[in-house]
Amino acid sequence: MTQFDRDIAIGKWLGPVTPAPFQPARPDTSVEIGDLWRILVRRRVLIIGTACVLGLLALLYAFLTPALYTASAQILIDPRDRQVVTNDVNPGALAPDGGVAQIESQVRVVESDSVLLRAIAATGLETDPEFGAPSESLPARLVGNLRRALFGTGESPVDARTRALTSLRRKLAVKRADKVFVVDVIVTTRDAEKSARIVNAIAKAYLTDQSDSRAEAAKRASGELRSRLDDLREAVNKADMRLEAFKAENGLIASSGRLVGEQQLTESNARVVAARTRTAEAKARLQGVRDARGQVIGSGATPEAVQSPVIERLRGQYAELASKEADLRTNLGERHPYIAATRTQMQDVRRLIEVELNRIAGAADTEYQRALAAERALAAELERLQKASAVTAKSSVRLRELEREVDASRAVYNNFLVRSREIKEQAGIDTTNARVITWARPPQDRSWPPRIVLIVAAILSGVGLGTGLSLVREYSDPTVLSQRQLERLANAPVVARLPRLNRAADGTTHAAAAFVLDHLTGARRGASAGNSLSLLVTSSAADLRDRRAVIDLLASVAVARGDRVLVVDADPRGPGSGRGGLLDVLRGEQSLNAVAVQDPATGARRIGLGDTHKPVRDALTPGNVERFLAAVKGRFELVAVDGGTLSENLRVAPVAAAADRVLLIVRDGATRQRDLLDIVETSESLGQPVSASLLVDARGRER
Repeated sequence: MTQFDRDIAIGKWLGPVTPAPFQPARPDTSVEIGDLWRILVRRRVLIIGTACVLGLLALLYAFLTPALYTASAQILIDPRDRQVVTNDVNPGALAPDGGVAQIESQVRVVESDSVLLRAIAATGLETDPEFGAPSESLPARLVGNLRRALFGTGESPVDARTRALTSLRRKLAVKRADKVFVVDVIVTTRDAEKSARIVNAIAKAYLTDQSDSRAEAAKRASGELRSRLDDLREAVNKADMRLEAFKAENGLIASSGRLVGEQQLTESNARVVAARTRTAEAKARLQGVRDARGQVIGSGATPEAVQSPVIERLRGQYAELASKEADLRTNLGERHPYIAATRTQMQDVRRLIEVELNRIAGAADTEYQRALAAERALAAELERLQKASAVTAKSSVRLRELEREVDASRAVYNNFLVRSREIKEQAGIDTTNARVITWARPPQDRSWPPRIVLIVAAILSGVGLGTGLSLVREYSDPTVLSQRQLERLANAPVVARLPRLNRAADGTTHAAAAFVLDHLTGARRGASAGNSLSLLVTSSAADLRDRRAVIDLLASVAVARGDRVLVVDADPRGPGSGRGGLLDVLRGEQSLNAVAVQDPATGARRIGLGDTHKPVRDALTPGNVERFLAAVKGRFELVAVDGGTLSENLRVAPVAAAADRVLLIVRDGATRQRDLLDIVETSESLGQPVSASLLVDARGRER
């Protein structure tokens, strides 16, 4: 029912009413830690039930699922292959990423069809029922018949090896830990021995596959090189033929690796240089002879150019004659005939020396002329060779180009020939640097299902799921969780908190009820004179029992204190509807004493709603209600009216408007906030907001 509908319904009973202004309240979904724990405790049945269901399912699964056994082996794969030879087909250098990509590639190789098919053939998995082979057992035949019935017989036949390969892939796991070169091969089957046997077969198949692939790569490379050698050999021969043809066409004859013309030019140049040297020496000797004339007679050293035995001997004679002539001149005087004879001999010796010098000078001049002629001839020959070299210079450029082509072709051919021979020999050498460091052994314990772990995990998951469902249900339809939350929603203080009133009340409960009466009566005294209190008690429809229990408790406490109490049951769902009661008194059909009865449980006087078959609108008018309350308050100190659910029982709107106080009964953790807000909004619309709230503990307390 909307606020507009409530206003219209209230207007039917009260006439034009101007409700007090208020802000529409909203459900308070804020939950504290204590409130959260209370939610979980209140919905413990859902949580425990969910945990038990999941735990039971896990238990059934653990005992019905066949046991699985996992075996594993470890293969060490070094990305740096063994370098048996220098020029290996598979280089052993590490990749820039440290070989990680290569190890990841080897993991894929272990999972490849070639390796797994080798392992399948070695272990005979084609005939194993666990790996797809047909089984002769009755359950297997039933399953096969059911499959054929559902899917028909038009399925394409599947090879046994393909079925085994597909099943093995589902049971195989190849892993590599970070920053290591060790690969773990893991297989899970229903038999421990079978798991270990398959893992070891896969490891052996991998090593065999690597060895075969390396040998195959070497053979393939060798074959490709051999097929290329014929082309390279033909290219070398063609290059040689072009070179020789070009030499023949241009007269470029080579000797000892050099062209003849170049050799002749070099030798001619050397001879010219030597001839010039000899000419210079001959000229220097001739000049020395010419300069030595008239000097060789003296006592000085003989020039090198005129050194000869004849000159030396004549000089010796001349020296002796000069010595003799000096002795004679000293002994005999200047005019002695012996001195004249000696001087004549000296002149003869001088003349002979001069003749000898002339002869030496002539020989030197002849030698000089001969050397000069030879130099001129060699210079002419050198000039001719230089001209011939200039003519063949252009041809030498093309010649060198052809020679480079021949050298390059021959070098490539030699490299290919050597490499082909090396690779051919490498085909029989295994350079794979991989080995099995841990062979698989049959496991002693099953790997699946881990019963204890499954059951514990299922129970914990059930607790979590139940908790989530509880919170979802709580947030989808929130309830009142705490006293502070109730005060925020009802805009009224919570005067007391009572235990659940489904048993006999004790002293603590009576004390709390007495405090409630004192609080409400004291507030009433502050409002007007007199000690009588008219109290309208309301709650949600779900809290009907608690509302009635609270009314009975308040009535019994007030009676025990000596007060006169009248309980008016204005709830249409109450036991007093249909017989004489409030409506009959308001119509004037019966008196209060006639319809009021003594309640033996509480000692209070009690009246019901009355006859509801007659028109109610004429009886429940504001004037009738106010006169009724004024009359009964003169006779009773407490008039407690059970207003039912105020948002639904709008017929008691005049009673609520005329009552001194409105008491709201809320059950902790059970009353829906939506119902509570409806009552609060209805009360505020009537101009009589909720005066106080009473919180009943839904959990109860042990006494």
